[in-house]
Amino acid sequence: MNKRHLGGEALLEVYIIDVGQGDGLLVVTPEGHHVMVDGGNIRKNQQGGKNAADFVDWKFARDYVNFKDRDNVEKTKIRLDAMIASHNDLDHFGGLWDLIDQDEKNLKELDAGGVTIETVYHAGLSWWFNGHTASGKTKRSLGTVSNGNYTKLLTNRSSALAATANLANPDFDTLNGSWGKFIAAATQCKRNSGAPSRIDRISDKTGKFLPGFGPGGDSDCQMRVLGPIESDVSGQPGLKRFPDGTSKNTNGHSIVLRLDYGDRRILLTGDLNTHSQNHIMETFGSNFTTEYRCDVAKGCHHGSHDVSYKFLDGLRPLVTVISSGDAETHDHPRPTIVAASALTGRRLLEGDHLVAPMVYMTEVARSVGITKIGQMNEYSEPQPKYERKRPVGAKKVHNTKDEMAHYRLFLGSSQSSSFDWPRLDTVKAVSGIRYGLINVRTDGKRIFTAQLEESGGDWAYHVLNEQQITDAR
Repeated sequence: MNKRHLGGEALLEVYIIDVGQGDGLLVVTPEGHHVMVDGGNIRKNQQGGKNAADFVDWKFARDYVNFKDRDNVEKTKIRLDAMIASHNDLDHFGGLWDLIDQDEKNLKELDAGGVTIETVYHAGLSWWFNGHTASGKTKRSLGTVSNGNYTKLLTNRSSALAATANLANPDFDTLNGSWGKFIAAATQCKRNSGAPSRIDRISDKTGKFLPGFGPGGDSDCQMRVLGPIESDVSGQPGLKRFPDGTSKNTNGHSIVLRLDYGDRRILLTGDLNTHSQNHIMETFGSNFTTEYRCDVAKGCHHGSHDVSYKFLDGLRPLVTVISSGDAETHDHPRPTIVAASALTGRRLLEGDHLVAPMVYMTEVARSVGITKIGQMNEYSEPQPKYERKRPVGAKKVHNTKDEMAHYRLFLGSSQSSSFDWPRLDTVKAVSGIRYGLINVRTDGKRIFTAQLEESGGDWAYHVLNEQQITDAR
């Protein structure tokens, strides 16, 4: 029997998970290493109640495990080589927090038999407790600034333990809010060996490659660390303070990774903005395009308008994937950035057909099932919010228009018009969500991209072969 007929070739796989307004990615190397980069917002803030934690849970507990082994705790464990919080904004680390938090509610959401993580990586820039307002509310800051750089950076596991030791009664060396709680949860994580997970800060100066994913490592996929850009401040590490507020700095100092496999490059850019992109281009100088040019790019900051065209022009990707959300107020992705992503991509025409560049958006890839309310059952006792089995024991069934017309549904807190109190027989409900997962794979030569079709379980996919990639300009 021909060996190649026994299974497909192992590929580098990158899943850009639909987490709404935020980022969530799972990287699977050909050798079976798993790296999770961001996770979206926490579940309670998600439009569909799901984030990247749920996808990774499904991947390990359902997709990887035989049906007969699904009750075996050891065989359904999530095992991550690395968990990376690109920066300290909740729409990026929230899903990571949901995955590792041992709160009973979070545990019930997961089918996996536990989570092991070899190393948790972060960018260093952190939210620190900064006293209280006159009304008693907690204030936060990004810490000490020296010579135009933030110098109070979270570092390793010891640093994380010290910075979370007094969360209940914080001092000025204590991490603040959700970021502090996430790091505290990270200190409780275990490696596969049972030892505590490592916690480390990474930047362009802490090591050229993600530990374990460089030359000489046991993976053919190398992971180049290109950001954030670290400064030297009197012998101490610092991160440049950008103007225009704290969000410009948390976003701007995102971890940037370049995944190299064979001849192909995939660039993960976090929430980089114009300030940080200019800083990156100034730092790398003539080497900028050498380091940042890629075949596939994860679009910066969900398609925000705060992006340098010159920076995008240096990437020249064949494929751009923008992770954007539906129920939010940022209007991402902005139309000019979608256009810029196309204009700066490498172009390939075959006859009268445009083959590349391609621009994917998780928001566009998402779809919902809409249905009428066909029946309403009345029960003596309150029923659970969600349950797997169809409830029984209805006291009364309301399924005629005449009956259902007696009921009105009041939507949200604003009820200023008749549209806010529709009759139940005229209401339509979302019966299901098809998440906008974008699947990117490569064998080191070709590029495969796919998303689920709205009308069924099939994938709409594109393949760019070596010759097409060479011909693209």
